[in-house]
Amino acid sequence: MSFNVIARTTFELAFGRWLFLLIGAGLLVSPLNAEDSLASLLRLAEQDPIEDPVWLTQFTEFSESLDAIESPVTEVLQELDEGSLQRSVRQSFTSESFDRSRGEQQQNNFTAFPDFDRGIVVFGEEAALKIGGFVKADFISDFDPIDSVDSFDTSEIPVGAADRKNARFHARSSRLSFDTRWKVQQEVVRAFVEADFFGGEDGSNGSLRLRHAYGTMGYFTAGQTWTTFTHPSAVPQTLDFEGAVSNVNRRQGLVRLDLPLGDSGWSWAISLEDPRIEIDIPIGITGEGRTETPDVITHVKLERDRSDFQAAFVIRELGFQPVGDPVLTDTAWGLNFTGSAKFLEDTRVYSQITFGEGIGSYRGSPDVVSTGPNTAEILPMFGWMIGLKHVWNDRLTSNLTYSELTLDPIAGQAGTNLRSTNYLAVNLIHNPIDRVFIGIEYLYGIRENQNSDQADATRLQMTFGFYLP
Repeated sequence: MSFNVIARTTFELAFGRWLFLLIGAGLLVSPLNAEDSLASLLRLAEQDPIEDPVWLTQFTEFSESLDAIESPVTEVLQELDEGSLQRSVRQSFTSESFDRSRGEQQQNNFTAFPDFDRGIVVFGEEAALKIGGFVKADFISDFDPIDSVDSFDTSEIPVGAADRKNARFHARSSRLSFDTRWKVQQEVVRAFVEADFFGGEDGSNGSLRLRHAYGTMGYFTAGQTWTTFTHPSAVPQTLDFEGAVSNVNRRQGLVRLDLPLGDSGWSWAISLEDPRIEIDIPIGITGEGRTETPDVITHVKLERDRSDFQAAFVIRELGFQPVGDPVLTDTAWGLNFTGSAKFLEDTRVYSQITFGEGIGSYRGSPDVVSTGPNTAEILPMFGWMIGLKHVWNDRLTSNLTYSELTLDPIAGQAGTNLRSTNYLAVNLIHNPIDRVFIGIEYLYGIRENQNSDQADATRLQMTFGFYLP
């Protein structure tokens, strides 16, 4: 009799342990229904209380063990669900036209827009906002005279000035941007605003200045952004704010159509843009420049995984109105050929050739120069640039840039007018941790006047930068 009781108790104990193991395995296989399964089991226990001491002990131990693991498992599952949902939402607002990176090396790229798929992104009802930008502190030491202390503008090198040195610390290159996106009939619409602190006079603390403020919907863009005449992804990354003397780095108001030409990587764009002009007014003449028609600009671009090339053309009307007289107008034009190619796995080469007549204002020089007491002429120009970027490792990059800009020697203009200028920049940029960079850059420039007098300048710049996540 006692043997049968012991045998039955042993059997019940073994059966009970296997039963609870099967229940636990079922809960693990279906983690999303674990809470419902436990609730059902508890309701069953309440309806039919367990009287057997062995079963009651096993049930109590299992319940305590399940309570110990239920909360952390539930938290992990919730985090996984939230992370997957957030990634899915982020991806729904990305667009190849906004976020593609073909032809660019994103590391230490100061012309690229902030990534949208990570960092500070605020989600609203059917919309998302990315907050981006960086803090950039520049420490500058000049060994020769130059009148541009915040950036290395070689056209501001004084010819014949007495020797002097200069030290300058500023954070005017710092930026703040807001990238807002929403959907209209499955099409991602974008509104982007970015500002820096390069407003105000050179050498000041700086004031907020608009860099970009534009909207894009499909193939249409309107607002202020890079001119269609430039090619931002073909700009070498200098720590100096000015950059190569021939690079077209103008941002202005425009309306533009960007049209892909099939799936070949070719695209075509055409735009109407703000017609700013720079006129060197003849001595003895009073008047001002007039902009009666917008600049018309078009470009064709080829983008590949390892290279991209662009050919741009601008045609514009230059106007000048002497006081009391009708407006005098003439036609100006320009071509800009740019490209970048990844010749080695870690090395990219940039190039540019720019030339035309009356397009000097696209690179900070006059469009029209005075040639006498009451005469002026449209100024032809020619510029070129070569640059190289090398990625040494995950934390270290280097850039080398050389550029020249030449203006035609038109008879009659002042001998102190700019004839040509050269620009050289070499840097080393270190990323010690994510979103932080430290760099040092050597800069050298030459200015030559129309009378062949010239002067040079040397600068050493150190930069500390912190990207917003």
